[in-house]
Amino acid sequence: MTERDKRILFYTAVAVFFLLAYFVVLYAQGYKYSFSDNRFVRTGTISLRANTNASVYLDGEFKGDTSFFNNSFGIERLLPGEYEIRVEKENYSTWHKKVAVEEGFVTDFSKILILPLSGADREEIVQRASRAFALSPTPSPHSTSSGQATLKPKPTPKPLKPSPTLTPVYTEPFVLIDKKFFKNNDQQLEKLGENVIGFALSKYKNKLLWWTLANEIWVMWIGDTNYQPHRKNNERDIVTKLSAPIKNAIWWFDDEDHIVIDANGYKIIEIDTRDFVNIIEI
Repeated sequence: MTERDKRILFYTAVAVFFLLAYFVVLYAQGYKYSFSDNRFVRTGTISLRANTNASVYLDGEFKGDTSFFNNSFGIERLLPGEYEIRVEKENYSTWHKKVAVEEGFVTDFSKILILPLSGADREEIVQRASRAFALSPTPSPHSTSSGQATLKPKPTPKPLKPSPTLTPVYTEPFVLIDKKFFKNNDQQLEKLGENVIGFALSKYKNKLLWWTLANEIWVMWIGDTNYQPHRKNNERDIVTKLSAPIKNAIWWFDDEDHIVIDANGYKIIEIDTRDFVNIIEI
């Protein structure tokens, strides 16, 4: 081998080394080559956590089972785009959504709920819901007012004889009057909705739900959330609209991310409106 051949071989090896090192660095930083974009793009991750152990599918392909310890699962190094995620377990309801993955971001679903469809466990859930609704007052769409108010004399200023008028003083943070729903801000009523027939605060008073004569379910967040989807204080969102009349609604026991609806049977509805809401009929 001539000196010239040795020099070519040396420089070729050096070039290959730096080229491989470049690709290794890109890979370590989460980049992947996108043939559709014809460039390297930063990948994203989908993170899941369910209430029980389950199997996870991505675009119909089995990816694995959730962790034995905390029922979590992660799918990494995904090119940006839309994916179909499904979480299922035998004889349980199925949770699924279309998930948009963005470059360099983790899309998190930490409140996944799937429930048994038959057997003693399902009957226990139905009975527990029935007991909870029995303790929750059923609103009447024909009632003229609800919420607590007292009448306090308020004098009307007159030059000679003051004539007192009675002004309602509301003691509750939320008031329903003639199907109009208000937030009580120091006796200044802020209207939240119309044709409202009932409402319920979550256990820790972080969220408020109400439902309407149009069979709509609304939620308002009382305080910012620190998990996805991120919500701001006083943010409101319509969760879903049902075809059946809503008789009553409560929060899912100690859970502040699902609602139980009594509307031609019990329905458990998630409040995560990304893509669409999963509804479990029990």
